[in-house]
Amino acid sequence: MRNKKGIIFAADIIEKSTLFEITQEVSPYIDAIKVGNIVLYTHGWEIITDLKRLTALPVIADLKLMDIPEIAERIAKSAAEAGVDGIIVCGTAGSDTIAACMRFIKDNMVFVFTEFTHCGGLIKRKMADDYIEIAQILGCAGIQVPGTKENRIRRVRKRVGNDLIIICCGVGSQNYCDRKKVKTSFGSAIAAGADYEIIGRAIYSPTTSVTPREAAMLAKKKILEVLGEKNY
Repeated sequence: MRNKKGIIFAADIIEKSTLFEITQEVSPYIDAIKVGNIVLYTHGWEIITDLKRLTALPVIADLKLMDIPEIAERIAKSAAEAGVDGIIVCGTAGSDTIAACMRFIKDNMVFVFTEFTHCGGLIKRKMADDYIEIAQILGCAGIQVPGTKENRIRRVRKRVGNDLIIICCGVGSQNYCDRKKVKTSFGSAIAAGADYEIIGRAIYSPTTSVTPREAAMLAKKKILEVLGEKNY
């Protein structure tokens, strides 16, 4: 995933056959798969193996781990044994927990969760900056930055340079923020400096009549346009 830009598909689909069908359908247009706790709780670690076998794409476990180092380490070890390529850990847990997880994840592919995409999140900007600094000091692969906050992405990219992969969630979805709908367009986070846009509902449950495949193809097209590539 290093030195690339593209789409991480947030495969938050509970029904297994639908999960497999849609993921396989969109796989030509995505670069990695993110599996959240809602899917892991339902199907167990083996779902990671199944998805890797189905698509041969990297799988990131969005564990949002926020526990003491001893427990987090055991969970990270289980994820690694299941074949995961990366995990997401909450910066709130601190450097000792994050470092414990890194012992088991190959190539230091640990992503630190820094902020929420919605307005109700209680992580303050100073706290998020502290989490980014931890990721830099420990040598984590990257950080999560809200795709709904383009100015924030720009500031973070300027701060970290090319040291960290920036992945952005909330792209393409609609959320209420101060009683207003916020919609982020495909390619907007990458245009602001992100490496990957995490796209879920806008692909697997599009609001228009397009299919998941068509939605993924459109997202890829928009991103390639932003990158100045025309081979789509």
